[in-house]
Amino acid sequence: MHANIISVKRYVMIPLLLFTAFVIMFISVFTSIEYIHDQAEKPLSPSLVLRGSITSSGGAIAYNSSSITKRLWGPKALLESSCNEELEKIVQLKCEEIQSLPHVNVDTPYAWVELREQRQQADSTRFLVGTHTPGGNTGLEAALDLVLSTRFVFSKTSTQPTVETTIDAGLQKITDDYVSQIADQLGPERAWIVIISNKGDILAGSAFTKNKAGSSPLYQELFEPGSIFKPLVMAWALDVGAIDTSFTVYSPGVTQIDGITIRDWKFLGTVDLTKALQQSSNIYMATVAKKTGYDRLIAGLKRYGMDDPVLHFPGEAKSILPQNTQASLLNAGFGQGVALTPLQFVRAYTAIANNGLLYNLRLVKSITVGDQHIEFPTATPTRVVSPESANIVRNIMKTIATPTVSAAAVPYKGKYFNVAAKSGTAQVPVNGQYNQTDRLYSYVGLLPGDNPEMILLISIDRPQKISPSLAVYVAAPWFRQVVRDVMLFKGFTP
Repeated sequence: MHANIISVKRYVMIPLLLFTAFVIMFISVFTSIEYIHDQAEKPLSPSLVLRGSITSSGGAIAYNSSSITKRLWGPKALLESSCNEELEKIVQLKCEEIQSLPHVNVDTPYAWVELREQRQQADSTRFLVGTHTPGGNTGLEAALDLVLSTRFVFSKTSTQPTVETTIDAGLQKITDDYVSQIADQLGPERAWIVIISNKGDILAGSAFTKNKAGSSPLYQELFEPGSIFKPLVMAWALDVGAIDTSFTVYSPGVTQIDGITIRDWKFLGTVDLTKALQQSSNIYMATVAKKTGYDRLIAGLKRYGMDDPVLHFPGEAKSILPQNTQASLLNAGFGQGVALTPLQFVRAYTAIANNGLLYNLRLVKSITVGDQHIEFPTATPTRVVSPESANIVRNIMKTIATPTVSAAAVPYKGKYFNVAAKSGTAQVPVNGQYNQTDRLYSYVGLLPGDNPEMILLISIDRPQKISPSLAVYVAAPWFRQVVRDVMLFKGFTP
């Protein structure tokens, strides 16, 4: 009986103590503005789930993440309608800002909580990861907005969502640095460096643009690839039997095909399969396109995935494939009149790197929310061309990256890295017209040339600080430096 009395007293005392504590807190809030200042530096009692983080592969670097910059507890009247200069000094915000910021009302008319979230966003990866701003989201921030969205959770165990990407932080640093140097030294309209794995993981993507609209050159803008397109057309033509390895064409430097003028950069004479890529013959590849025919060529471009989006992000650009005219067909043979995003282009090259198998690209590796972890595996590949056709083209590309053939050879300590490469100098259509001065210079590389593990694309669009030239002079020096650093970083030696 005595024990029961103690128990009853305990149950009576607990609510009484809670009530007393609440009254004391209530009085202190209304009697001292210092309470607001003190609480601004303390964690909130309700836990807060901020907008999720987006990280590099392995989570080493958080490219986009959130933090709280202001925490306030106080009487509603003071914070909402009776704001004054003293309060402004304490919280270092103007009254208008205090009243306009997002807030959560606690279940009492006397207490009010204001939360201000700040989004730290890496400028270097904004063209892939995207941005989160009051004006809207872009990139991965937009595609996964429902997963990443800010949520307020009143519990002690809530956690922040994490999106792990396939981005290799080390490779991203390399491409960031070189794109920045290209922008400073050459003054281009646009420039980009993209690196993917042979299985389609996006390892790095850096870009520069003078376009103030904020669109991403990597997936929201198109480019005409020019001669870096030729290996793709050649592999397909070989595979469908339009040509074989003995096929030759005579190039006088300029010729007429079906009444359409096609030019090479110089007199080349008899051109075979190897010379066509080494010397980048437009006449040869236009003839290859003609022998392939429009229907078969379009079927091939679609097999390479050129009419499909890559990331399915909002605003992703739609490719432009050749029209059903003889001029469009011939020009497509050497990459003119075809427009792709850089990511669409490198995806097509996975077929050359993987013995004819095409891999869709992957940017998201996993998503973790609380104790839920979802892995996103590499996509199942589809066959585009036979291993024989892909290997013929890749082996020719390997001969291009040698010191006796072109400027694409990548030296290191007296030796050369094993690389397969192709250059491209494309005329840039401005208002639907081509001219001789607006050019885009590119190199594509398979690293290493044997059993490639990576595909690299570097493009420099209309550089203003250099005279119009060829990719072997404009883009090759940058290609050599980037490939050297990438190969060394990944542990390859010549």
